[in-house]
Amino acid sequence: MVGVPGKYKGCNKTNQHLQCDNERPLCRKCLDSGRECAGYERETVFIIGTIEDQGRCSSHPPRVVKSKKSSGKQSSSKRSDDTGSFQLVANTPLRPAWDDLISVSCGGQTFQVQIAALFTPLSSVTRAYATDEDEGEQNRTIFVSFPTYQSPDLTPYPGEDEFQLFSQCMVHLAPPSESRGGQGTQTDSIFMFLYEHNNSITYNPTLPPWKDPSLQTSTVRRLGPSGFRQFPNHHFFARIYRPAAIWTALLSSTPTFLSSPEWQTTPYESHPPSPLDNLLSLLSLLPALFARFNSITSPDTPPTLSRRLLAQDLLSNMMDIELRLSAWFTSLPRSAFWIADPATLPYQPEIPFMETFAFRDTQTGLGLLFYWSGLVLLWPKMWRLYWVLFEAVIDGPIGVEVALSRKLAGVDPMRWGWKETRGVAESVCRGGYWVLQGAAQPDLVGWVVEVLDWFYGELPGMMTGWDEGVMVGGDGRLEMGWVRGLRERVQGRGRDIGEVVGGRGWVDYVSF
Repeated sequence: MVGVPGKYKGCNKTNQHLQCDNERPLCRKCLDSGRECAGYERETVFIIGTIEDQGRCSSHPPRVVKSKKSSGKQSSSKRSDDTGSFQLVANTPLRPAWDDLISVSCGGQTFQVQIAALFTPLSSVTRAYATDEDEGEQNRTIFVSFPTYQSPDLTPYPGEDEFQLFSQCMVHLAPPSESRGGQGTQTDSIFMFLYEHNNSITYNPTLPPWKDPSLQTSTVRRLGPSGFRQFPNHHFFARIYRPAAIWTALLSSTPTFLSSPEWQTTPYESHPPSPLDNLLSLLSLLPALFARFNSITSPDTPPTLSRRLLAQDLLSNMMDIELRLSAWFTSLPRSAFWIADPATLPYQPEIPFMETFAFRDTQTGLGLLFYWSGLVLLWPKMWRLYWVLFEAVIDGPIGVEVALSRKLAGVDPMRWGWKETRGVAESVCRGGYWVLQGAAQPDLVGWVVEVLDWFYGELPGMMTGWDEGVMVGGDGRLEMGWVRGLRERVQGRGRDIGEVVGGRGWVDYVSF
């Protein structure tokens, strides 16, 4: 599939009352008038090539004019040839995006397409186009050479830009002769997302739209929540962009626009949310709380009564999210996970986590890894906030008992201590290998690795002040070695997927 850009005629917001001055990157007329400049990208019309004609398309498809009633719907990909026009669409009933197999119709045939994704420096992907000697045209079918997979560095860093992710989607549809009854098997037909992103942690939610540069440069924010209701945009948003953006925000304690109600609901109006989607909605609320935590516990913040009240309010907010996370966990089936029989495992468990978990499916396993990882980040902050409440203040009476709210009175802070948090981190480790061996997106496990790396690195400091009798299990160095092994397995899984998808004929589908 290739994109045919529209005619060049100024930015997308100008009209007869406000002429575009064609200044790059944004129209000055729009900015000076306080309008949101939509940039100069023209809507792209996509042309699909099939296996039979090796990607060729003899003519441009007819222009589709959207009516006002259908303006919120995603346009389907079309082509025109001697067989007539057809669409590439997701078959109903629509399923959650996290299902690894999606049923699509193309040219009157049905395909079961495997969804996969891989972090890849897009500039290093090379394409070889076949040449049509008869017509002197370039075929739409391409053969892609992927660079050797390297797990990305996911460490957040302070930058001038907001989080940005760029993706290219390619499709390989296996011909009926390679599938069973016209239905592709799990690896016959593949919908592949290649993507890369920065780890910038800059975010300013106070800027109005016409002054916010990230709104102008981010494809996701420019399309808005309604732009991700239909396949394939929805799958890109739910499986690629949203997890990466939320985990970057969590690890950097930076608020994200994905926590707003419209971003949590509108993209799921067609494809229903899965339990994993619902969990990510809860996790998206935590970065803003983490930012408040950093402000309250900063050495530059004096220990005042005001600080104590802020800490009490924040701890109460965190307890509310903790309760909702617990409700998510209890909503899972009882058979969501169990201790695996070593004889049934395709891998060899390693010390110190010889008893590993198995899950009902990869999606459930990934959700539980995310759930436990969220608690690993949350609980140490709740522990620290609780003791802030009892620190002496410089503007209050001495020796007066701290008045706790009704919610905090009687709370046992030990449930957020390092021992309990360590137990949750161990659950992540015990499930990591199982989830990774079936993952179509190994980079998602990479975020879990970052959380474990942070926790076991901070563990010695968390245990400071405890006597030797309590420090059972060591200082985390053994676990750190295991985490390095998990990181290597993520890289190995990524290379395996690269080998599976290499050597196939693809068509470029869409870019974000």
